[in-house]
Amino acid sequence: MTFRRLGLTAVTAMAVPASLFAQIRPLGSQANRAPDKDAAQVMITSFRSNEKPAPGKNPESGLSYVASEEMRKKVDGAFPWKQLYVIPVERINPNLIASAFPTTEPLEPHDARQLAVQIRADEYIAGTANHVGDSYKVEADLVLTRDIAARQPLGSAEAPKLGDALNILTKEYKEARKQLDGEKKCVAAVRDQKYAEAITFANAGITAYAKSTLARACLLNALYLSKASSDEIVKVAKELSNIDPRSNTALKFVADAYRKGGDEKSDSLVTTLLRMMQNDPKNSQLQLDAITEIAGSKSARVARPIIDKAVEENPGDPDLLRLRWKILGAVKDYKEMRVAGSELVRLDTSFADTTYFSTSANAYAADSMFQQAGSTAAEGLKKFPTDAYLTGFEIQMLQRAGQGQQAIEKLDRAYANKVAVPNAGAIYISLLQSTGQSDKIVSKARELIAAGDTTAGTRQYVINAGNDEFSAAQKLMATNAGAADTAFTAALATLSFADSVATREQKPQVAFLTGATSILLANLKAQAAQAAKSCELTADAKALAVNAMIKLPQGGASAAKATMDQLMGMAITLDSNLGQMAAAYKCK
Repeated sequence: MTFRRLGLTAVTAMAVPASLFAQIRPLGSQANRAPDKDAAQVMITSFRSNEKPAPGKNPESGLSYVASEEMRKKVDGAFPWKQLYVIPVERINPNLIASAFPTTEPLEPHDARQLAVQIRADEYIAGTANHVGDSYKVEADLVLTRDIAARQPLGSAEAPKLGDALNILTKEYKEARKQLDGEKKCVAAVRDQKYAEAITFANAGITAYAKSTLARACLLNALYLSKASSDEIVKVAKELSNIDPRSNTALKFVADAYRKGGDEKSDSLVTTLLRMMQNDPKNSQLQLDAITEIAGSKSARVARPIIDKAVEENPGDPDLLRLRWKILGAVKDYKEMRVAGSELVRLDTSFADTTYFSTSANAYAADSMFQQAGSTAAEGLKKFPTDAYLTGFEIQMLQRAGQGQQAIEKLDRAYANKVAVPNAGAIYISLLQSTGQSDKIVSKARELIAAGDTTAGTRQYVINAGNDEFSAAQKLMATNAGAADTAFTAALATLSFADSVATREQKPQVAFLTGATSILLANLKAQAAQAAKSCELTADAKALAVNAMIKLPQGGASAAKATMDQLMGMAITLDSNLGQMAAAYKCK
């Protein structure tokens, strides 16, 4: 072009500072040529390198920038311009400058993707370049802009000359792009829920490039959505992971297979989650999700080094610090857990919530430090006076410390203040038992159940009270028949109440105890009836024997078969004898 054609007037020549010439770059073939409408666009950012320009030197003289510029030239010359357009720095740098990024430094993965989105690149190449002895070693990945996880490793190359090493990467990049047509069609087919077609397209991409990770990732997704077998999915996932050990796309499917594999594979699951965390240490959400799952697994012991490393790589992350505290509890390192908890409270007082106090109290209790456990619960109650769990925990610690009456008083206060202590009824009755007030158990249980207590624990204590009364009556049989009669009768009354409130699971136990009590009391009354030739006592004994024959079979497996058979034999025999007695006494 000439000034005349542009319609510009002549201007006087001016002296231009030499430093300005350094800022004016000659336009290459890509810079002054618009991309073809059908051409894919690739961005190449500054390579990562341990070698920095010498102080005072032009930043563009550094290996990081030199390698990326050389790679642009190599790729530009390797493809027809109608097939692939290499985005020049003239389009890249203004966006970097506007975002306050240096133009000669490598970008973090998420920043690189964001830049690719801004300049409308379909894909980008991110690499590293370093000296190894007298040679250059370069590595690179092809990444699809749509997803930072859509990565194809291009491998590494080493050569005495930088250009020769980059030639190897460029050749691999050219091969790797052969999968993209099949991959693109696979993604579209998955989006349209045409999974069989997607699988065909993905396999075509893999055939075109045997080391494909992009087509394999789409294949994995298609197999999963089409509900393919776990073995088939894991096979492809492991192929992908072997090609690219950094691929969390593959590891997600491997982890899912281990989840379905049961407890025997839980260690493998934890190891896989660890690899995922190591692959993406800056992804806090991934770190949190993985550690949360690990903490809840039976392989929590493997989690300790995981969380320690995650905290080290994400210093000060409050969520990770909290999870480390929880994992320390999961692996039963209670001493370190208490230290970590105290430090967290010092750094952030809001951490001292009800979960902190309850978990810390449990940590002391797990170390048999019951006094400290109770004190921790009491400290929590100063801040959260109506917390039901802490209230119940403090009461139980008082009981363990032998302060039963004080525990009862605190529980009475909780009832008065309407603090719903978990399993309060059972705790109250256990306190009555431990403080020698067993005679109050049944009446207290009646009171609690009438007030709305629905727990199985309270009902079990009533059953236990009936069992205790039955055992006490048995001991009286040989020495005091009258007292035994009275005791068995009281036991039946307790068991009758127990039967009216028992859960379905508790019913068989109550039935057996009722049947056993009935037959032994029937035997006592039969002896008294025989001595007095009493029709009334004979009738009472027969009613008890019949009740025993009804109740004992309802007891199911709550007693040994031999015991059950013995008692049923007694009931049948006694019922027959009582019938003969009634006839002999001419009872109506």
